[in-house]
Amino acid sequence: MQIIKNREVVQTAWLPEQHALCSDSAERQILPLQAWLERMDSLGPNERPASLPGIILQPDEGLELLKKWLSEIPVVAINVENFSDGRIYSLAFELRQFCQYRGEIRAVGAIYDNLSMMEKCGFDAFVLQGDLSAEEAIAYFNEIKFDYSLR
Repeated sequence: MQIIKNREVVQTAWLPEQHALCSDSAERQILPLQAWLERMDSLGPNERPASLPGIILQPDEGLELLKKWLSEIPVVAINVENFSDGRIYSLAFELRQFCQYRGEIRAVGAIYDNLSMMEKCGFDAFVLQGDLSAEEAIAYFNEIKFDYSLR
């Protein structure tokens, strides 16, 4: 699957559950929160998998249940049903700033010309849907010239 990661168009082996099951990368799944939690609950008390699956969060799902695992989760995807839903930006910001998450934060869905703003909030990977190609979308990172943030 082709995505934008760190402002480059790349191939990724980390796929949503329904795609991963049909490919060679079933061990690199991205699971919905409930399926992810069920997989973790199925582990024994002292059992740790060699690698954890990625997770996809909905905008209304919090990080509380994941905090003890966050340093080991390789990909946290956030479903973007509506790019004007501020909860997606808050989730990415909370992951980066408060949880010190260093893995991939991937936006999936309704992503248009707001890539620069999403990147400032903590997203570093994007799965585009619709007519916008990854190559065309790269230009959107440079649309906002002035940085209003306090650093």
